[in-house]
Amino acid sequence: MKPLAKLSPKNHQNYFQTLEGHSIDSLKILRAYLEKNQEVIMQFCKRWNLDAENFNRNLFITIYLHDIGKLTKQFQDNIMQGKHSQKYPHAFFAFPIFMNLHKIINPILNEIPVEICSVLGHHTQLHKNIYEDVNTEVQYLESAIADFINSMEAIYKELEFNKFFVIYNKIKYFGKLKFLKSALIKNKIKAIMQACSIYSNKIKLKSIYAFFHSILQLCDDYASAEFSDFIEHVYEGDKKIFDSVLSDREKYVLNLPDIPRHQILKENEPYAFQEELYNNANPYCLLLAPCGRGKTEGALLWAMQVCKKYKRNKIVFAMPTQITSNAMRDRFCSSFGEENVGLFHGKSFVKLKEEMKEKIEIDELTQEDLEGVRGENFKGNVFFKPITVTTIDHLIYSFVHGFSQADFALGNLQNAVIVFDEVHYYEKHTLEHLITLFKILKKMQIPHLLMSGTLPEFFINKVRDIGKKINPEYRLLLDEYGLKFEPFKVEVHKEPLITKEAINEEVIEEIICNYQKGLNQFIILNTVARSQKVYKILKQRLELLELEDSPNIILHNSQFTSRDRTIKENKILATQKNQLLVATQVIEISLDISSDLMYSELAPADALGQRGGRLNRGSKYWKNNGMEHKMKVYLTQEFFKEKGIKDLPYSFELLEKTKEYLKTDVYSYFKIKQICDKVYSDYELLYTNLQTIFEKCSLFGFSHQDITFGTEEEGKLLKIREEKFQKIDVIPVSCYANDVKNLRVENQVKIPLWWYYQERDKYGEDLRSFSFAIKYIGKREKHYLICNIPYNSELGFDYEKFEEFVDLEDNII
Repeated sequence: MKPLAKLSPKNHQNYFQTLEGHSIDSLKILRAYLEKNQEVIMQFCKRWNLDAENFNRNLFITIYLHDIGKLTKQFQDNIMQGKHSQKYPHAFFAFPIFMNLHKIINPILNEIPVEICSVLGHHTQLHKNIYEDVNTEVQYLESAIADFINSMEAIYKELEFNKFFVIYNKIKYFGKLKFLKSALIKNKIKAIMQACSIYSNKIKLKSIYAFFHSILQLCDDYASAEFSDFIEHVYEGDKKIFDSVLSDREKYVLNLPDIPRHQILKENEPYAFQEELYNNANPYCLLLAPCGRGKTEGALLWAMQVCKKYKRNKIVFAMPTQITSNAMRDRFCSSFGEENVGLFHGKSFVKLKEEMKEKIEIDELTQEDLEGVRGENFKGNVFFKPITVTTIDHLIYSFVHGFSQADFALGNLQNAVIVFDEVHYYEKHTLEHLITLFKILKKMQIPHLLMSGTLPEFFINKVRDIGKKINPEYRLLLDEYGLKFEPFKVEVHKEPLITKEAINEEVIEEIICNYQKGLNQFIILNTVARSQKVYKILKQRLELLELEDSPNIILHNSQFTSRDRTIKENKILATQKNQLLVATQVIEISLDISSDLMYSELAPADALGQRGGRLNRGSKYWKNNGMEHKMKVYLTQEFFKEKGIKDLPYSFELLEKTKEYLKTDVYSYFKIKQICDKVYSDYELLYTNLQTIFEKCSLFGFSHQDITFGTEEEGKLLKIREEKFQKIDVIPVSCYANDVKNLRVENQVKIPLWWYYQERDKYGEDLRSFSFAIKYIGKREKHYLICNIPYNSELGFDYEKFEEFVDLEDNII
């Protein structure tokens, strides 16, 4: 009987795939990859001065032999009995075989055996303690190993790989292989770790390994998935052992769709900056263009052209938040097709799950449906599809073992182009991580575009400084025409809109009067607590009017369950007239909407600029058809405190500087940028520990458990967001309702991490506002944090009803 590699149970029966069958299916996927991406591989090899034919050859050899560690008596006995072989990890026991073969092949890198490292890491991501606990020995099936190695040339000919490389005749089994004991294998692995640690060019090492490894993972993972799918959905007979089952080798290798320029522009004539992005296709760009002027379309034109010009095969959009990621992904699906657009962030599974429910029109998904959703989520996680939308958190963690498939993801990024949208949005700590990332991207020669409606000069200068040190330089593009638009007038008021003690009654009356005139008004507060107070008062006053229809007023922030947030956003988008939207800064970037009038608390100049992008959006003039579009800016309560001013949600120093330079006047977007430059004139960005951690993770170093607590929002060794901006997931007690079935991701709400820390520090283990609930998934426990603050879909967490909770005043979301 042929040696086995894969087990797939169905209806209490076990079905098997042979090692040869799985290896051939893996190679079929490789064949499709090489067929579609030969130009991509050639440019990658040219970047690092590698021989492309040898790269292809070593991919073939490594993928064919990646599971050869399964040719042991222990593994074969276990799989026949339907057992797993955790005590006999095949990637570990393949090591001696690959060590022997490595001596007779031409390695990609002479100093580091990239091929061996890829096999070692194809089930468990490389880290400094990998396989340290293996203390078992195996009996190698030497005759089977010899037969398998000696069959390589025939399979090479059968699958017609001769188009891409010539196989070595010398790669055959010669006599007795030198097998090693576990302790010696571990010593050899330690020696490779040491060689990696002293290798001088960590960028080159990580880039080559990650790209090579990502192709191995692609071929192995989807050959395995194909067999499972074949057994589950196709095969109905009595046969139990199968060889190759993959018939369509192209379906796991997707091409970037070639969307015509006019389709991206929706038949509109391109603006000058869009034309320049398209025609020049510089690999490293900065783009400053106002809201509503087609930055996204310009970025797509740039990305498509750069992919063609520099032979890249993927486009990644990195967004500031999950909400913006969801919105961008929906937009791309309508243009490029769902099959070509991936999504990943901390709650992308929920988003994809809800979409599946809508598509098949059922309330609860079957286990099979859920597996399909997990598969889609995984594809987003590793940037599998031609276009992927993600958060900057996930992107950064791809470079430093921040999750279990980070090396797979990083490999796919090696030939991607990356667009960083709304790059102004982040606080200083996160911006410094991004600046450090840009430096790594430049060294890896990964093209990227940084764009925003407000790019302060301090940021532009820091990015250009990177370009001067690592050629080529960044090209700055301006939407000069759009920057001259004057869509609104700013009125600066010296009084607050709301404080803890009182609300500005004059403003409330004005808003109510405008509502009766049918105007669309946005009221933007800096904290959730203050937005709730304003919302409650406005709703109460509207109800007193006894209008014919229910008041069209919505409270919006990111502190709702995903379903509640989606319902709110759909309502906002559907009702663009006579609407009162009370919100926090979440609307600055999340929704393409426009108001007639805006009432805003004072915020840093760049944030006010973004809020202004939702006022008279896309218009040239602040007066239209007799309507004056104004942003009325009010001081925050921090200006009226005698002491104890806090730096939440915004730095008080930034607020004071903005107050100094912001005057009552008609504003163009360029004029707002000038204020931003003055406010941030002494701002300095420093590089972070991201570079150091990246180098330590090239190739082993830290595990993903070292880097994060398990989610992209909870950094451990590497914190993307400052602690005061970090968030955790909780389930409102009203959603939980003491029913374990409600312990679901879609019932989670993000709250600031400091809420929990504040309560823990005050009460210790006797928490008042939080409790824990446990859900058992098989033998595994999953812990959920329950928040006892009253919650409903209208208000979110109703702080006023929970006096025990202190300082919620400072929460910004």
